[in-house]
Amino acid sequence: MKSRMTHFICLLLLVLMSCSVQAAHRRTDVVTMYNGDRVTGEIVSLFAGILEYKTDSMGTLKIEWQEIARLNSVYHYEFRLSNGQRYYGSVVDADRPGQMRLEDLYGEHDIEWLDVVEIRPIGDKLADRIDVYLSVGYNYTKASSVAQTNINTTIAYEDESTRSQLTARTINTRTDTNDTSSIRIDLSRQTWTDREQLYRVFYGNYEANDELGLDNRIALGLGWGRYAIDTNRMRFGYSAGLQGLTEKTFATSGEVGPEDPDDPDMPPASGSGGTEYFREESAELFLSIEFSTWRFDTPELDVKFDATLYPSVTNSGRVRGDTDLRVRWEIIEDLFWDITAYGAYDSEAESDDQFDYGITTGLGWEY
Repeated sequence: MKSRMTHFICLLLLVLMSCSVQAAHRRTDVVTMYNGDRVTGEIVSLFAGILEYKTDSMGTLKIEWQEIARLNSVYHYEFRLSNGQRYYGSVVDADRPGQMRLEDLYGEHDIEWLDVVEIRPIGDKLADRIDVYLSVGYNYTKASSVAQTNINTTIAYEDESTRSQLTARTINTRTDTNDTSSIRIDLSRQTWTDREQLYRVFYGNYEANDELGLDNRIALGLGWGRYAIDTNRMRFGYSAGLQGLTEKTFATSGEVGPEDPDDPDMPPASGSGGTEYFREESAELFLSIEFSTWRFDTPELDVKFDATLYPSVTNSGRVRGDTDLRVRWEIIEDLFWDITAYGAYDSEAESDDQFDYGITTGLGWEY
């Protein structure tokens, strides 16, 4: 179990070390407020209704999007609208406040201000397009001698036509008599289509869970997804597809598992001592929903919920499920306190328990 944690940490550090910081462009962008104030600086990003804006004299500002009347920049950005459309260009003077005029290779486009939900700089280097979030937590209860370590991370990369994301969670629990661990790594790649808010998705997953008797599971799948709601305050989307998986499970002696001779459909078990191992390949559907909402009042808060159901295609009656809920508050700039609740279900788990669930807390950092 310790080797899983060690390999996970080494992989995470390798990815983080590959993200180098690049110098930003000259701060010549101009923001004009409805009260007439003009601020010169550099557009960092717009997300969740907040424009992050760097200045020489006041540092980095976070300005509510609806309070801005005009925006001007000669630099090129990616603009995403609430209907899923994307533009790549610069911002020029519009006819009136509350309207944005974008200039790209195809001409000028007049867009209503509140229809713009995201602005990202178009960078030449990998680090300009990467978002990283890392959370680490440790809990110890002296009365029961239970120690728990958890690591959660999200690494996302987005370009003009795709968005790739890696999410990972590992939890190690140690007691006087037993050590257990669980690890889950999800990799997804969304490719935008010509239809608004519709995307193709490639999905990969690795999972191990001692509580569910799962030594390892590897899954690969393809499907389609759509963002039904995408505004400055929330996002809701869903996806569906088909995936194939291979898994290695285990059962300790005394448990009723697939080695039962009354179940002839299971492959023969292999193992020694008090533990027997089983291998199986299968196919299943995946049906997913995701919901996110943000609040940038003090303290800054964001909530993210994901749920996926996996009805098996090849094993009649088997159903799996995963849920994740993350709530995080910003303590100081880019440093968060977060709470994560997770759950996993397998109707044919090798252990006595079909459910595994838990709550973790930790400090998180965002890059």
